[in-house]
Amino acid sequence: MYTFIFLALIILILTLPFSLYHLIVAGLAIAQKNFNRGIKCMFMGSILTMLSLFLHFYMPIMFEIFIPIISLLLWIIGVILICYGAYWNDKQKGSFKKSHHIIRISLAILLTLILLLI
Repeated sequence: MYTFIFLALIILILTLPFSLYHLIVAGLAIAQKNFNRGIKCMFMGSILTMLSLFLHFYMPIMFEIFIPIISLLLWIIGVILICYGAYWNDKQKGSFKKSHHIIRISLAILLTLILLLI
């Protein structure tokens, strides 16, 4: 039992900063009146990933079968929106760095695989 709690805590510590970072970046860009498609996608994706984490870790046990599937689908859709939004934002600004996006996509895939394990 303690192993599951410890594993869930480690996964939450790894996934929550990914979502919060992109939410803060998109929120700051929106506060500066930057409403391009990339920022909107990053904002929506980070909200979906936060909702996914909430569903995955805080929902009651009675929905044990459906909630992890819905949570994982929300996570995957949110991560895709975050990666697409960051790509589109850099393309539009003209400051495209390929290595930046490779690292982001690799981290997103790694976090998704970790969420699959629990």
